[in-house]
Amino acid sequence: MWKSVVPIFAAIFAVGLCGTPGGWQDVDTQQEDFVNALNYAVAQHNRDNQGDTSLHKVVEIVSAQFQVVAGANYKIVVKLGRTNCRKGEPTTDCTVYVHPTKARIYQCTFKVWSCPWLNNIQVTEKKCLEPQLN
Repeated sequence: MWKSVVPIFAAIFAVGLCGTPGGWQDVDTQQEDFVNALNYAVAQHNRDNQGDTSLHKVVEIVSAQFQVVAGANYKIVVKLGRTNCRKGEPTTDCTVYVHPTKARIYQCTFKVWSCPWLNNIQVTEKKCLEPQLN
C-alpha cells in the first residue's frame, strides 16, 4: 500500500512547490529572460508598425506572466507611447512625449516564445488597441 501512496504524495508536493505544470504564473519583470522577451516584442512591433515613423516605448507594464513549455511563453500586456525618436536614427535619449495627443498611448498584448538554449525567440501573438486620445 505504501508503494502506491508515496508517489501520489510526491506528485502533490511537487505541484505545490512549482505551481500548476504548464499553467500561467506571474513573472518578475526584472528577470533577464523576461526583459529580453519584452524588448524583442517592442522592437518587432516598432519594425512592423509601418504607419508611424516614431519609435514606441513601454510606458507601463500592465501584467506579465510566463508559462513553462519547451522553453518559456510570456504573456505581456503593456502600454506603449510614441517617443521623440524616429526609426532609423540614433536612439540614445528616447522619451515618450508628455502631451497625450503626441504620446498616443495605447495598450498591446504580446505573446512571446523564448528558448534561450536554442538561441530562438519569436512573437507568436500580438494585439494592440487603438490609442485613446484625451
